[in-house]
Amino acid sequence: MDTGEALAVLGISPGTTADEVRTAYLRLIRDRHPDVAGGDPTTTREAARVTQAYAVIRALLSTTGATTVPEPATPSSPNPPTPAAKRWPFDTSAEPTEAEAVDSDTIAIAAPAPEAFAALFDAAGRVGHVAYFDRQLGILETVVRFEGGPTCSVLITLQGRADHTDAFCAMESIEAAPTPPIRPVVEALVRELIHPGPEG
Repeated sequence: MDTGEALAVLGISPGTTADEVRTAYLRLIRDRHPDVAGGDPTTTREAARVTQAYAVIRALLSTTGATTVPEPATPSSPNPPTPAAKRWPFDTSAEPTEAEAVDSDTIAIAAPAPEAFAALFDAAGRVGHVAYFDRQLGILETVVRFEGGPTCSVLITLQGRADHTDAFCAMESIEAAPTPPIRPVVEALVRELIHPGPEG
């Protein structure tokens, strides 16, 4: 999500102060948060977009050191789609987890479901931005941004097996753009499971 889109999602404009940005975010997320909206998929996607927009503007203010939101930069030419840069405050002591992609949208994790969920939660946070999770149901949603492509919601559901846990991944664009192939996201998650941390 670029700055212009983030401004539109939050309903703010250049010159808005950091406190006003936070107020706009809290006003929007209040009615869209999954805990309030009862897990409605449309509302969950809207909450993810609002959260992503807020993260974009906060990162912009932090990076530039500005006290108000600057004018959006002119977009550059798009690059091939790749998962977003890592920005999650990952646990550098995370242990590697044996995992492999068994097809384009499924990951086999060599751990019981609770351990697999914890490892996947960490990995999903490094690949994108975790927007929603339910440990008991084994559901996790992360929002990923493709360079030169759309922001997408990735819904991951876990199914415990006798000797491993399967993680089924489904992705949908949350912008007015086609959904790219999910395979790069699945591969990025597997890499982060196997090699957690800043060099994963």
